[in-house]
Amino acid sequence: MKAQRVEDLMVREVRTVRSDADVHELEKLLLKEKIHGVPVVDPEGRIVGVVSQTDLLSWHFMEGVDGATVYQGSDPRPPRGLRFADIRTARVEEVMSPVVHCICPDQSVTLAAARMIDRKVHRLVVVDENAQVLGILSAADLLRAIPEVEAALEKVKDERILNPDGRRI
Repeated sequence: MKAQRVEDLMVREVRTVRSDADVHELEKLLLKEKIHGVPVVDPEGRIVGVVSQTDLLSWHFMEGVDGATVYQGSDPRPPRGLRFADIRTARVEEVMSPVVHCICPDQSVTLAAARMIDRKVHRLVVVDENAQVLGILSAADLLRAIPEVEAALEKVKDERILNPDGRRI
């Protein structure tokens, strides 16, 4: 691995959402930005949780919450197993997971990999000593830093730009 510290591999531009934001705005953000989840911060910007598309699905379907203003179709009845509740009144803190897997930017990528494997997670939130979000480190970020994986990715990228007859596009 070329990089030795988390800060060398982490993604720095990370969207966050406040815990007091409404669920409807969160869903719009996730869908618009095509992201699977975001760190949740308090009004001072400190990490307090994470929320994912799966958390939202669970909240909608397992908890029986449905957005009356979102699911307007030809059938006015709620889908089976759901009750109508305006998602604009629900807050992110009701949906988020308060368990956050964090790491500091100056820690080793080896520690980050071990933490991901041990906790069976695909990403870690990178925070400073004040619990402010600095970035995200994903398993994919770590894999791309392994020279053999990097070389294989380059080979795949090269193969994608070839015609079936072997000529470059």
